[in-house]
Amino acid sequence: MQFIKRHFERYYQRNAWDFCWRIGVESTVASFVVAILLSVLGAPERELPDWSTGTMFVFIVILAPVFETLIMQALPIYIARKLHASFRTQVIAATTVFTLCHLAEGIAAIIAAGIIGGFYFSFAYAHWRKQSRWQAFWVTGAAHAIHNSIAFAFMLIAGI
Repeated sequence: MQFIKRHFERYYQRNAWDFCWRIGVESTVASFVVAILLSVLGAPERELPDWSTGTMFVFIVILAPVFETLIMQALPIYIARKLHASFRTQVIAATTVFTLCHLAEGIAAIIAAGIIGGFYFSFAYAHWRKQSRWQAFWVTGAAHAIHNSIAFAFMLIAGI
């Protein structure tokens, strides 16, 4: 546990763009590892809508990061901050909301996207919210877009 704490504490020394792309890539790797393990254990795969590639790209890479950052990170963290919650509680509150919003997608998505992705994006928003709402929004939204872009590219490669 101490290793994980030190790992995330190192993020505090990074500038916004370095933080952003690292969170985007690391959250994707962590989510993929968990999703693969869950798949090997027999968890059903997430079903995607039958949309065109262009529509999926717009939704997954552009719209979802913006709206999910507003609803699932900014709003819960705003409420937690108003209640004078600790940094940890802010992250837990936003991660919980993110996870709950992924419930309908199955156990693999709940864990890999909801808990893992939700933690990374909530951590990013809560950290950068200390600077400003705008900084928190763009860093988190961009990290989420990077995460989703990588996942989208793998979906295309895999022919999903």
